[in-house]
Amino acid sequence: MPILSITNIGKRQKRGNFMDAQVAHTAPLQATTDFCTFAVHEIRALEAQDDLFGSEYPWYEALIRPRGMHRHWSPGDFVDRLYLERPVLSTDLEVFRRIASWLLAQERPTRVSINTHPESLTSRLFVETAIEFQRRACQDGHSICLELIEFGRSREKTSLVSNAQRLRRAGLLIALDDFGSRVNCFDLCAAGIVDLLKIDIGVTSGVHVDRNQRAIVDSIKTLGRGLGARVIAEGVETSRQVDALRELEVDYAQGFHFQKPQLLEI
Repeated sequence: MPILSITNIGKRQKRGNFMDAQVAHTAPLQATTDFCTFAVHEIRALEAQDDLFGSEYPWYEALIRPRGMHRHWSPGDFVDRLYLERPVLSTDLEVFRRIASWLLAQERPTRVSINTHPESLTSRLFVETAIEFQRRACQDGHSICLELIEFGRSREKTSLVSNAQRLRRAGLLIALDDFGSRVNCFDLCAAGIVDLLKIDIGVTSGVHVDRNQRAIVDSIKTLGRGLGARVIAEGVETSRQVDALRELEVDYAQGFHFQKPQLLEI
């Protein structure tokens, strides 16, 4: 299965002595190519959707998998390290270009979600690159979604919102990743630039047995409806979770119940 992925690009960011010690005792990272491989993880529609992605057409999240001397690192720590060692824009542009190039080579309409630091959306270069790839991708029925990682805080919120609106007009989707896991970008929701909310695995793991988790998922779903955004539940591993999410009318799910991440060579 030819698929692409950059695993959990920036699912979390650690600060303080732990990461500082790792940086001090590890050789600098030069490029993602040297230290990682790529994979994709399927996103599945729980109910019929108008655009058919996640049901009739494939939809994947791109993932990064550390390798070599970093193979024992978690994907989140590895991405944190990339952002510490290299400019955020350099990493996001490299990853985006590689994944988008893979997308253009797919024979059937495909959507790929690419984790992106919010700071990159303030860059004219990143925005113009994304729009050009989307222009080429949509000619063959493909679709690109940018998943804004939640730990990323932008100092240029006005520019971020303006550029996100421009990206959406060009046909890209904007998602908020790990929604519900920490302080959320409610100001971005209020700006009307969000197409998708991804519910963190910590909120969905017990949705079939835990009334508190169920209430949170239902609240996020209701928020999504009010924003005109669809909702994706992460970390789905059992049919009981799927049944509970369907009862709550969650739009999409992602997890080992449907597919394990598929490694790529790109």
